[in-house]
Amino acid sequence: MAQFCLLAQIILAPLLLGGARPWAMGILSVLTGIGILALCAKMPIHIPRYLRVIWLIAGLVAGWMIVQSLPIWPMQAAPFNADHIALFPTAWHSTVADILWFIATLTLASLLAHKDPHSFIKQVCITTACAATLQVGLAALDQIAGWQTTFWFTKTAHIGDWTGSFANRNAFATVMIFGLLASLYCFARTPGFSAAKRIDQKGGWLAIAVICGVALLQSHSRSGVAIALVSIIVFGWIYVLASNVALTRWRIVSGILITSGWVGACALLVIFAFPEIGPRFADLSRLDLIQRDDAWASGVYAVMARPITGYGPGSIALVLGHFATPGLNANANWFSSHNIWLDGAITLGLPMMACLVLATLFAGFKIWRGLGTPPQKALFGTITTIFVLSASVDWIITLPALILPIGLVWAGCSQVGARRHREGHGPSGFAAQSGTRDQAVWP
Repeated sequence: MAQFCLLAQIILAPLLLGGARPWAMGILSVLTGIGILALCAKMPIHIPRYLRVIWLIAGLVAGWMIVQSLPIWPMQAAPFNADHIALFPTAWHSTVADILWFIATLTLASLLAHKDPHSFIKQVCITTACAATLQVGLAALDQIAGWQTTFWFTKTAHIGDWTGSFANRNAFATVMIFGLLASLYCFARTPGFSAAKRIDQKGGWLAIAVICGVALLQSHSRSGVAIALVSIIVFGWIYVLASNVALTRWRIVSGILITSGWVGACALLVIFAFPEIGPRFADLSRLDLIQRDDAWASGVYAVMARPITGYGPGSIALVLGHFATPGLNANANWFSSHNIWLDGAITLGLPMMACLVLATLFAGFKIWRGLGTPPQKALFGTITTIFVLSASVDWIITLPALILPIGLVWAGCSQVGARRHREGHGPSGFAAQSGTRDQAVWP
């Protein structure tokens, strides 16, 4: 029951408009709560130390947001004219609720992954690939039926783009990247097979990866195409480097040449097979196009004006409107600067944002050291790369449907290191374990 409640959210969140609406968050939160209760009723629960640290950090962030909303701060200048720092004093309610859901879901995932983290990661990847395939089916049905709308509401800006049930091409593209990455992991995770035998037995995962790649191109998302290319390269290089292959100078040069040739071949294939992609990238050179650089510049000005305390949750739209550069479209609702790092600095202030980033980097380094097999290292490194790149160019990575697979992979990978530590293995020198084949030693 607990595992069903967790994995079902990977399927449901994309169907529920990405999970961004309060009613969608209510459904996801109920599933997380049922999963935790079912797990507590089945077995005694031991909360590991790192989960207690995560809850502490989440509590500090939530507490800081509450302090920001109190009327204890100096009067703000026009156009705010507010006697407290939070422009929307009650906006922290929904933000804290979202944080609570995410941390509770990570807790449920960690408890489920405690017994067999290898199997847990595999189940997360399989479910993610299923969710991406379902979105491909919905987008294809939309195009075949000729519906001039999304599945949820009319959005003429995306007619002709594949968006699935997201109504956002960048969010749909990110799900396709997750599906592609999960398929590559499922294809590469079993050791000891030759290339021919692996293709014969697990070639279906490559087919799913190709389907997700084609659907990604149909979304016409520029950031999605760029992040997908980088992700595949990162996955391949980490997989090779983690496989204890002796890297000679010739292998390094040939690897660079092969990678460059692969990227060039993919670019040519995309240009000829999907001619509508080229004009999308060509639009980036238009001087009259409203681009993200104006929003980023406005966000930087806002952070410079109040770097320590931030402006509080729910303030980004009004803040960007006040510090808007001349090129920023003032008629648009800029609820995000299209950069998560800037959004965090605007909302929380630089000190709190820096603490969160440093804590995440430290946790990522610890998790990386505990991983043993090349596919796990490639999966962890690539999905972290996807988050960093997507967070730098858009806000959609914070959607529950997109942040959930990332969090579950991190939770499963953290339990891999914890299990190896319990069994007496050091951070390096991964020894053979009794269990399934995907836990066996890699050469």
